[in-house]
Amino acid sequence: MKIRLGTRGSRLALWQAHRVADLIRMASPGTGVELVIIRTPGDERSEFGEDPPEQVGEFSSALEGGLCEDAIDAAIHSAKDLPTQIPKNLIVAAYPERADPRDALIQKEPASKSPPQGAVIATGSPRREMLWRERWEGTTTKGIRGNVDRRMQKLKEDPALWGMILACAGIDRLGGIPGKLVMERLDADWMVPAPGQGALAVECRRDDHKVIRVLRKIDNSAVRACVEAEKDFLRNWGGGCSESLGALATLSSEGTIHLRAAAPDHRGQVRRAQMEGPTGEAELIGVRLAEEMRRG
Repeated sequence: MKIRLGTRGSRLALWQAHRVADLIRMASPGTGVELVIIRTPGDERSEFGEDPPEQVGEFSSALEGGLCEDAIDAAIHSAKDLPTQIPKNLIVAAYPERADPRDALIQKEPASKSPPQGAVIATGSPRREMLWRERWEGTTTKGIRGNVDRRMQKLKEDPALWGMILACAGIDRLGGIPGKLVMERLDADWMVPAPGQGALAVECRRDDHKVIRVLRKIDNSAVRACVEAEKDFLRNWGGGCSESLGALATLSSEGTIHLRAAAPDHRGQVRRAQMEGPTGEAELIGVRLAEEMRRG
């Protein structure tokens, strides 16, 4: 049996694809794996900074299109980029693993603990901008686009930038930060990560039972429970502010799942809440926390 894994062509996406391929080979010896790169116009347009939301959706749709057209057997997504509603004929068969879900502040050497008045922070994320400016009101943020390598190079070259916020997972998977830059992992109680950040999601056709059986072998039940709780919070929050939401679930050794979240209220102020319960109720916890936060 051979599985065709669909992936984007960026260095980070290919790292993730090779990682999933290795996990499949280890869990199902004798299974062949072929990587199929799916390209979109957005890959050509991407410059310095994060992909804007419309391009993230474009990339996810392209991978799902490959599945629906039988060009690939499975698609590898960053879980945070996977839409909360996927086509009914598709299923997330595996959440194989999760890297550090936190965000990181990247600075040029020598780094400083607090930004000066008027400091410029680069980020393409409304969530990161909202949470950063909650704490550091005297600073400004600047949108930035492109892959991880290009963004860090931009930070080195632009004297106007005091720092930049990126996901720890992408930096760690690509081998860390280059010389002359310093990385600080940010407290997730303050800079609450995006739902699913750091996790991988492998999607396939719902009726492809052979592929599902292979992918189930690399599914991590703890990662699945946490991501599903976060995504269900996102799905049930509503209000059109999904880009500014943060949600992170953690699992204790006793089987209790703890979900914390941050979201803007109708005045644009940050609202925070948390909830916990048994792992078997992961999705319900996300729903209940969203309902509690809406009530204020």
